[in-house]
Amino acid sequence: MDEHRLEVFRAVAQRLSFTAAALDLHLSQSAVSQQIAALERELGGPLLDRSSRRRVRLTAAGAALLSRVDAALAGLDDARRAVAAARGAVQGDLRVSASRTVGSYILPAPLALLGRRHPALRLHVSIDNSQRVVRALLAGAADVGYIEDEIADPRIAIEPLLEDELLVVAAPAHRFAALAEVAADELAAEALVVREPGSGTRRVAEQRLARAGLRPEQLRVAAELTGIEAIKGAVEAGLGVSILSRASLSRELALGTLVARPLGGAPIHRPIAAATVAGATRLPAAVELTRLVSELAG
Repeated sequence: MDEHRLEVFRAVAQRLSFTAAALDLHLSQSAVSQQIAALERELGGPLLDRSSRRRVRLTAAGAALLSRVDAALAGLDDARRAVAAARGAVQGDLRVSASRTVGSYILPAPLALLGRRHPALRLHVSIDNSQRVVRALLAGAADVGYIEDEIADPRIAIEPLLEDELLVVAAPAHRFAALAEVAADELAAEALVVREPGSGTRRVAEQRLARAGLRPEQLRVAAELTGIEAIKGAVEAGLGVSILSRASLSRELALGTLVARPLGGAPIHRPIAAATVAGATRLPAAVELTRLVSELAG
């Protein structure tokens, strides 16, 4: 069966509308109708009941096909990936899942270079916290992940790429601007703006502060925000101080809208790493992207 026809059928079957499916697929309604008709001829019978003028309905044959179409399309995709990996070809789809720090501030340049080198490659990038990157890998929703957290899961293979540093960040008028470094006990007196639970940045920062004698329950959290840009904006506005990756601060430090200082006595360093499912075949595109991350950001 033709893959494109299956994709068109799935869209119509899910929407129960030729018009809505055509809009979703960026096709004309007549093109959608032609693909469905061709599939019905191939399979020897109607898949859709068109007797209603408002909505189509699945026939028994159509319902049977719909229950299997996702698996059929996934199987075709897996076959293409296996062939591409065997040939060493950088083409097709590459699904990337990256932590917010890596995805927003480290990955754009390597992605752009990879795309220019291989125009036939289609990149699909999702950005989330490190825990969800690992979940995407284990669910088969990503081919490669990029994280800045320490993952102790035997199902995940980790390849360290470079080192990042977490810095204490404050507004230029804040008292921390006059310091060369910020002692851990100084943070206990300050309102903190922190990342959401599951964030690698938050977990590493809390671990290192605990080693320095400052437990999470001793921190005075003023706000918990999901986005790094939102946190930087809140710190600039004077809501509190934060701990963020040096990689996320280049623009603000150049403009002077934020100041950043290392944690005194125990600077917070952490690895940036590529993550894949242990034992899985690595796509050539994923291998090349990982190399570019190491070269361009290292």
